[in-house]
Amino acid sequence: MRPSGGALANREPELRPKTAESYQWQLSHHLLPHFATLTLDSIGPEDVDRYKAAKLREGALGPNQINKTLGLLGRILKAARRYGQLSRNPMEDVDRLRRTRPNRPAMDPEQLPTLLDRAGRLRPILATLAGAGLRDGEACALDWRDVNFATGTLTVRAAKTDAGVRRVDLPLALREDLGDHKARSGRTAPGDPVFPNREGRRETVSNLGRRLKTVLRRTDARLDELGLEPIGSTVTPYSFRRLYASLRYALGDDPI
Repeated sequence: MRPSGGALANREPELRPKTAESYQWQLSHHLLPHFATLTLDSIGPEDVDRYKAAKLREGALGPNQINKTLGLLGRILKAARRYGQLSRNPMEDVDRLRRTRPNRPAMDPEQLPTLLDRAGRLRPILATLAGAGLRDGEACALDWRDVNFATGTLTVRAAKTDAGVRRVDLPLALREDLGDHKARSGRTAPGDPVFPNREGRRETVSNLGRRLKTVLRRTDARLDELGLEPIGSTVTPYSFRRLYASLRYALGDDPI
């Protein structure tokens, strides 16, 4: 099995660097050690079932992570069939493992780009929740006077307590997103809301929560096409705050 030299190599130019890195890790650490001795046309459902059982016995990956590697294997075999190297994709006869759900609604960092791509008008505010760690009420309350592009900071005034009034550094990607958002906005006076609704009034927490459900449905449909784990409908705007903390921690920062 040589997927890295065929289907994956052909797709790599269209993948985000982190996605390509994740695929290479799944291949080198999990799929190739198990399937490297097999030719593509010799892989059958029983081989995939043996792989699942072996991974569960190892205990290094949970069911959700094993399913992600199966998704990558399925895409490789699907491409092999499209290229005429297989008459049938054996993954069509393989069941995925039962997914486990976290105790709290959460999303993985690799799911965020797809969600933002499917967010439409919500993209700027959802990017701010994830990239700056704001609560939904704090984001809805932002005025343009609170966004300082020169220093790359947000001033959060609508906090729960006086101690919560703070200045937050903007990651470069978020600064660019907000800059594009401002360039497209019709109202950018200092006292205008950063995130208006369709009527031009300030976005509300309740409306944000409702509209997020629609974004999640669009996102999960796309993630399913990509063979990635769906986010699910239980994620809330507060889940982006937990994602922000996880990203900061992974970068070696203290998010507190």
